[in-house]
Amino acid sequence: MKVKVIMNPVAGRGKAQKVKPLLLETLRGYGCDFHFEETERPHHATEIAQKSVKSGFDLIMVAGGDGTINQVVNGMAGSNIPLGIIACGTGNDFAAALGMPPDPVASIRQIMEGEIQKIDLCRVNDRYFVSSAGAGFDGEVAYNVNQGFRWVRGMTAYLLGAIKTLFSYKPRRIKLTIDGLVMEFDATLVAVTNAPTYGGGFKVNPEARLNDGLLDICAAQAMSIPGILCCLPLVMVGRHQGLKKVRMFKGRNITLESEQLLHLQLDGEVLTDKKLHFVVLPQALLIKGSKLEPVPYFDLLADKPACAREA
Repeated sequence: MKVKVIMNPVAGRGKAQKVKPLLLETLRGYGCDFHFEETERPHHATEIAQKSVKSGFDLIMVAGGDGTINQVVNGMAGSNIPLGIIACGTGNDFAAALGMPPDPVASIRQIMEGEIQKIDLCRVNDRYFVSSAGAGFDGEVAYNVNQGFRWVRGMTAYLLGAIKTLFSYKPRRIKLTIDGLVMEFDATLVAVTNAPTYGGGFKVNPEARLNDGLLDICAAQAMSIPGILCCLPLVMVGRHQGLKKVRMFKGRNITLESEQLLHLQLDGEVLTDKKLHFVVLPQALLIKGSKLEPVPYFDLLADKPACAREA
């Protein structure tokens, strides 16, 4: 087996670099033909993944956080090469959703000895994602974290970014379309996710599954600063669904539009646009070593309008 290992050395505040010797030793123990490469600049992981696909690797492993995984997926989407996730970030939300262990060495063993499963691949405009996308308040938080809180990571960074954003964010008037259902409202947050958590463990869409052929949507109407402060602790534990200004949906084809520019966090990366079109590509990504329970095929083919599954 020819294996490519892509590692972000600064992931997890240097966690990846610290465990590098153990990763190499564990891989050697499997006697596979592995090629190890570290990222050196922004989006370098995408370039490495693209070259790996062309070079005919049988397996691509990523040692990093959700942002590094996002870059790799954007370099290998559409290929038939399976992906293995080594949990080396701080939040590791995607790895957790896959059932990957927090210990990197245990992750390698689970990948090398595990089966290949299919999960959903998501796309917004021309970019792929695997875990989460959040516009509005959430996008502004990610933007502020990237601009000014690089010395901390995970949920702590998100909370610091949220506090800063509280005093500057103004709700945007948005048009949200979910499988033909159209809504217009002043929004605090619209989160479209494939995984149940992001931001280091915030349970934004706790019922989301990576392989059900659906995107989960959390849409929050305009809230005051006290309202947001009351909501944040509930989101941490997934208890916000019953709030009056929060609505939960499931869908396959989602469009989010605004006359103002929207910041969007995409697996931790930040994008900006006025129109965002989300689609889900059911079971389009191969994952090796996942502990996900398979979804019955007939569930993916159900023709019931997904927006009718509103919580």
